[in-house]
Amino acid sequence: MQVSFYATLRKIVGEKTVDIALPEDPNLRDLLDEVLATYPDLRKDLLDETGELSRHVHLFVNGRSSKFLNEGMATPINASQMIEFFPAVAGG
Repeated sequence: MQVSFYATLRKIVGEKTVDIALPEDPNLRDLLDEVLATYPDLRKDLLDETGELSRHVHLFVNGRSSKFLNEGMATPINASQMIEFFPAVAGG
């Protein structure tokens, strides 16, 4: 599955889009686990102190934030979907 990373997360991964291998019938939690296994340096940026996706990170599925999906991190995904990780950014 192709996954895109933006801003500071892209710097850690080293490229904008990467291929992540997933088990059959994956969900967002499976994806997050595999991303962290592949890029362990992302752990401090992606997870909060409880091990859940940080509120400072947005994980989008086809442009919709995982925070607003009915099943949250249990949302099923497939290779045809656009998956993106965005860190929260501030400006002024």
